[in-house]
Amino acid sequence: MIRKTKEEIEIEFSKAIDQATELENLAEDLSRVARGGMESALMILKNNWRGDTGGSIELTGRRTTAEIYRTADDLLRVAKTIRTTADLVYKAEKSAIYLCN
Repeated sequence: MIRKTKEEIEIEFSKAIDQATELENLAEDLSRVARGGMESALMILKNNWRGDTGGSIELTGRRTTAEIYRTADDLLRVAKTIRTTADLVYKAEKSAIYLCN
């Protein structure tokens, strides 16, 4: 059995929370791109595209935007899972140290 010090437990917990925060930041960045950048690009394409494939390009752009939002939501779910798991492991390891001492 591996025995961890209190400091190791704190460091691992902190790393997990940092990873969750990074995923949340990435999700926000993706949502911002979908909200602003994709909408602007689609509007430019719609207004300037000549030909029969304009509707197809717009539909593909809308699908891509939806996929970006889904990916952002997935990242938020993973971040929440990391936070929940880290909290459970942290509490369990701290309790184990308390019981062993």
